Amino acid sequence: MEKRGEEEEEDGEEIVCIDRSFFINDDYQLTTFTFGSQVLQLFCLQSASTDFDLTGQLVWPGAKLLNNYISQTPEMLRGCSVIELGSGVGVTGILCSKFCHDVVLTDHNEEVLKILKKNIELHSSSESTEKLEWGNSHDLNQILERHPEGFDLVLGADISFNSLASPCFLILCNSFSALGISGTANSCWLMYPEPKSWMPWLSVKLLGMDC
Repeated sequence: MEKRGEEEEEDGEEIVCIDRSFFINDDYQLTTFTFGSQVLQLFCLQSASTDFDLTGQLVWPGAKLLNNYISQTPEMLRGCSVIELGSGVGVTGILCSKFCHDVVLTDHNEEVLKILKKNIELHSSSESTEKLEWGNSHDLNQILERHPEGFDLVLGADISFNSLASPCFLILCNSFSALGISGTANSCWLMYPEPKSWMPWLSVKLLGMDC
């Protein structure tokens, strides 16, 4: 009888279902960033989310380094068409819009894309945003259909520290380099504060793109 009572007690345990929004931190703060003479205000988190998939909600050191470089060499981007991978809150892409004639910002996470679009609206910028999951041919084809002229430059900052993502990155770069049309990206700028991830750089070099 005692054992039966224990089983009934276990069967009576309450199961709590937690909505996915419980794990999403959207407490964004308007933050000011200065790169040379350019001052940007963006909504972003001040610390990383608990979900590794939402790392795009804050500005990482690699993006700051890349933006400092861009602000010092704006003539290299004037008139260029650019696509940025893993744009996050848009700090690099929005800065590029000051110099480039066409900028496409991409990210694969819907929650990150929301704050990215909000920051673009904040700056009244003309950049376009696209969902792009590395290795997803549908996402890639959608972008290429909307931008058949291709891109002069591929940008990425702190975009891959996971070795499992490297094959997808290789496929993506190969898609850009193999198009064989005028304007197709033949240069790629990758920025990392430390040499933690060499696979993206190697992928680009293997495809013969400038890096």
